[in-house]
Amino acid sequence: MKKSLISLLSLLFALTLVLTGCSQDGAPDGYKNVANENDAFYFYVPTTWVSNTSGGTASAYYSSDDYSNVSFTCMVIDPGKTDTLDTYKATALEEFAVILPEFKELAREEKLDENGVSIPDPKIADKETLIFEYECKLGDDHYRYLQAVTMKDSFFYIFTYTSLAENFDKHADAIDSIISNIKFK
Repeated sequence: MKKSLISLLSLLFALTLVLTGCSQDGAPDGYKNVANENDAFYFYVPTTWVSNTSGGTASAYYSSDDYSNVSFTCMVIDPGKTDTLDTYKATALEEFAVILPEFKELAREEKLDENGVSIPDPKIADKETLIFEYECKLGDDHYRYLQAVTMKDSFFYIFTYTSLAENFDKHADAIDSIISNIKFK
């Protein structure tokens, strides 16, 4: 009887965890991890976003009607050349200017709360994070990008948000939350 009661309580507890959205990888409520088990991080996106496993990079997109997407990847730091957040940004922007048609870096707009107080940019895993934006034209469409970059060990970790320019602001709150919820293992 005692064993049956303990088994029943264990089953109810497990069912409660599943139904309340708590996950073993620590995903916040309403979010899921789209990183694979070999990644050095957890990359949480809203559960309504569609995981994209085709490219080998942790990524997801908003919907089949709005392909706004996010990805998180890493790149080895190049000592003496690209080895700070500022040199990463400068190198990336130089390369984008060469390969992306009608490339333009954009100024980041300050976000204010309801009282007019500045809201700080989100951080990746509470680490120093550099965020910058840019746009370009691909085909007939204008795209807007946001990159958030941090450093850990010998890697840059790079979050990228890509959207048609007209959809960019639509996902601003979700993007800040996604960045803030990235965790390293």
